[in-house]
Amino acid sequence: MADVHDFGDDGILDPDEEEQNEDHDPISEALHVYLGFWHYWYNIIVHRGANVAPLQMPPYTVDFVSDDIRPAPFLLDISETWYCSALIALILAVHHGVNKGWLFETGYPSPQWAGRVLGRVLLTVGAAILSTISFEIIGSLSTATFRTTITRIEDWISTFLIKRLRWGQVGENGEPLRDGANNFMWVVDPANRREAVRETLQGLAVFVFDYLATFLLEVGNQLTQLSVERILAPVLYFFFAIPVNFVPKLLSWLFLPTPGLDTIQDPRTLWFEYGVPIVIQFWLLVLLWLLKILFMAKAERLAMQGWPVIDPPMTIIWHLIRATAMHLLAYTSYQLVCGIIVAMKWALPEESWYITVIDGPVVPFLGRIMPNGRIFAAVLLFFFHWLLRAASVLGVRLAENFWMPYILWQTRYSVGGAGRYWPLFVDSLAADLSLLDPTKRVTSRVAMTALFGLRSSWPARFHLSNVVDDD
Repeated sequence: MADVHDFGDDGILDPDEEEQNEDHDPISEALHVYLGFWHYWYNIIVHRGANVAPLQMPPYTVDFVSDDIRPAPFLLDISETWYCSALIALILAVHHGVNKGWLFETGYPSPQWAGRVLGRVLLTVGAAILSTISFEIIGSLSTATFRTTITRIEDWISTFLIKRLRWGQVGENGEPLRDGANNFMWVVDPANRREAVRETLQGLAVFVFDYLATFLLEVGNQLTQLSVERILAPVLYFFFAIPVNFVPKLLSWLFLPTPGLDTIQDPRTLWFEYGVPIVIQFWLLVLLWLLKILFMAKAERLAMQGWPVIDPPMTIIWHLIRATAMHLLAYTSYQLVCGIIVAMKWALPEESWYITVIDGPVVPFLGRIMPNGRIFAAVLLFFFHWLLRAASVLGVRLAENFWMPYILWQTRYSVGGAGRYWPLFVDSLAADLSLLDPTKRVTSRVAMTALFGLRSSWPARFHLSNVVDDD
């Protein structure tokens, strides 16, 4: 495998080579274009279009940086012989299972049960990934475009008032003048009437733009749904024999797999059908946090080569991994609350006063305000958010010996440097998983559950871009 610090692999130059080039050297210009391009998208995705200056990194000492090329760690260092042996063993196991019939058995455990479990896990992880793509990429890009459009509308109205009504200063060419902060230079109005008129016109224009944008989005949604039902579905049925109602109902099938709150299930079914997927999701969550730390370390590769800046594409990647992990954590917490409520309903006698804690508060007055166990569900949601976050940090701390070789393999950290930085990475993760920070949306989720019930927590997805502090 090529060294990740070679120019041909990641487009980053060696600073010694950069110093040997003139300012107009095309390679030097390529480096600046590389940084400028990715930093633009870094501001779009991570900061929703805000103009945040690149983070300046302190210089690294020789003790923290190593030029040693390290081999791939376990499991990536397994030879081709073991891969082929595992594939042959899998083929023989499937062949034996087909002959003996156990491959088609039902029950726990069985291949069909394993397929259901993996399907539920993939569906939840897919929902987390889809949320990240929708809100952190498409949503951030749409927000930046929306803000730019609003700014242009306000500037157009200001330009019209200055040029037509002479409410501001104009240059020799008749165009409005701007000050050093790029603000229009308005003529002072002692009565402050012009400012109110200007803000009213801008507010009305923005309102009309918002209304038209919302109307067009809804029309586009209806046309898309109609096209899918009347055009795409019949085409799929004609060419591929896919049922006509498959495509229109596809989105309704992509729901978050949770145990039903209205149906009672025995604990064995609850554990095998929903408990096992949650356990798998937790370990995937820990893996996502470890990947976040890995790409945080890779984002410093420019600084390790002598450039006092972060690597923008690596920074974008670890922010997207972070957002996916945050969504997966929220969805797993929701699933745990549903499972606990179902288990308690099954275990407690129906006429017991304990069941009122789940179905509604004991006090009748509170039952009118917050019925259907909203307070109980909110408490559970807060508890499981705390539990998953604490367990995530603990799992990452315990994975130091396992994950450190991957950091050393993918970065220029020395063994001592990586050992010094690992506690800092874990501490930053623990701070990022704070519960009471309003920007983490945990308290608002709990409040929504207490006020409107557990179902209001889903699908209450949220932005994570603007919570990142680059100071």
